[in-house]
Amino acid sequence: MRCPHCQAPNADDARFCGSCGKATQSTEPVSSSNLGEAPAMIGREIAGRYRILAKLGEGGMGTVYRAEQISLKRTVALKLLRPDVGNNAILLRRFNAEAEAVAKLGHPNTVNIFDFGQDTDGSLFIAMEYIEGRSLRVAIHADAPLPIRRALAIALQVCSSIADAHMHSIIHRDLKPDNVMLQDRGRTRDVVRVLDFGIAKLRDDTRATHAMTQAGDMLGTPQYMAPEQIRAEAIDGRTDVYALGCMLYEMITARLPFEAPTVMALLSKHLLEQPPPPSQRRPDLGIPAFIDELVMGAMAKSPDQRPATMELFGEHIAAILATLPGDPSQPSSGSVGVPYVPPAVARYETPAAHSAFAPPTGPPAGAAPFAPRTGPPTGPPPP
Repeated sequence: MRCPHCQAPNADDARFCGSCGKATQSTEPVSSSNLGEAPAMIGREIAGRYRILAKLGEGGMGTVYRAEQISLKRTVALKLLRPDVGNNAILLRRFNAEAEAVAKLGHPNTVNIFDFGQDTDGSLFIAMEYIEGRSLRVAIHADAPLPIRRALAIALQVCSSIADAHMHSIIHRDLKPDNVMLQDRGRTRDVVRVLDFGIAKLRDDTRATHAMTQAGDMLGTPQYMAPEQIRAEAIDGRTDVYALGCMLYEMITARLPFEAPTVMALLSKHLLEQPPPPSQRRPDLGIPAFIDELVMGAMAKSPDQRPATMELFGEHIAAILATLPGDPSQPSSGSVGVPYVPPAVARYETPAAHSAFAPPTGPPAGAAPFAPRTGPPTGPPPP
């Protein structure tokens, strides 16, 4: 059986695609029918400010459209959430608070939110930057296994975006290749833009209020869910570190850390089993031991055994990148897009930390975990 979403092969009895993370059957519902069929939505105005141009995609929390901001003639990505979310007063207040917090993020690797509000029919909407490019999911399907340098450069930019969000007390909660866009800007390739901050938090708040009860509504993306998230325990920035570790594993090996025919079996593996290190999963690729240590450290079952912050995980990645040769496919210096992040804030000893990801002065000893620097960050990583 092939997945109806990504066409990846799966077992005939699989209820959940082992590649893209979406349901192969009706366990993951699409958005509410109250949002209307896509053809009927084309041309519709939302809140008198946006005109829908085309449908881009949909999921359990709503539908995303390419739209025009009428006043500025600007193309945006407009996410319409399910009307039943907007009909709950508690969730409406939480949506406004979460959207306001996310809209304050201003990182070069984070998709900008321009506006949010509620349409006349009660539907909540978020207007965000429209990104020309392709998702990391598409890149993995087309190009994986990625060269180690390319995979690490992409992961470093994700670290930078997520660490900035953590500094603002925002945990992504649903980090996965579908929520990472890649752009080529002139001579620079793979410029990362992370999206959908706050949506998973709203999903979890909705579950807590029992406003959405259809089977599968509240399921995240089990391929990338940390054990503490599966157990519905308190989460922090290390939950996002785990998800990024899973993504690195997939980029480097072209395999998911765990595969199973059902959602419950997959979640059980995240809770109880250790995945084979990347070098054992793909012995044909000659993956070095320091990559095993990097990835498996991020995927430790206990949050206390992972890098303490996304910032520290980024520093470790940057240190490894500094020891690798340049990418010969790049036009000049071989740099892969790692935009500069100004060192604007102090460091913290909690998972909510942020700084520019400057590599330490020396390479990691066998890529073993290293202690945080005592001095201030110094700038962007080298190419």
